[in-house]
Amino acid sequence: MLPTITVDDEKCGGAYFCRKCVVVCPTHVLGLGTSVGVQKYRETDPQYFVVRAVYLNKCSGCMDCVEVCPNNAIQVSFNEGSVT
Repeated sequence: MLPTITVDDEKCGGAYFCRKCVVVCPTHVLGLGTSVGVQKYRETDPQYFVVRAVYLNKCSGCMDCVEVCPNNAIQVSFNEGSVT
């Protein structure tokens, strides 16, 4: 079963600089993207970077991302109940 991984952007605050959840994930489920989309020939301001779950089918449910987040911004849940 696939998990539901949500990242509270308000709590995360600084995804570009922190990235602890992205680095610690053993199966590379999380990725770093932007909330403004691609801006051709322009540098994206770091405040617009966000963490998102990209490859949900690879999630092993280890909860490393939840444990390493200093702001408690990540929640992982499965159909049978919350595992946060």
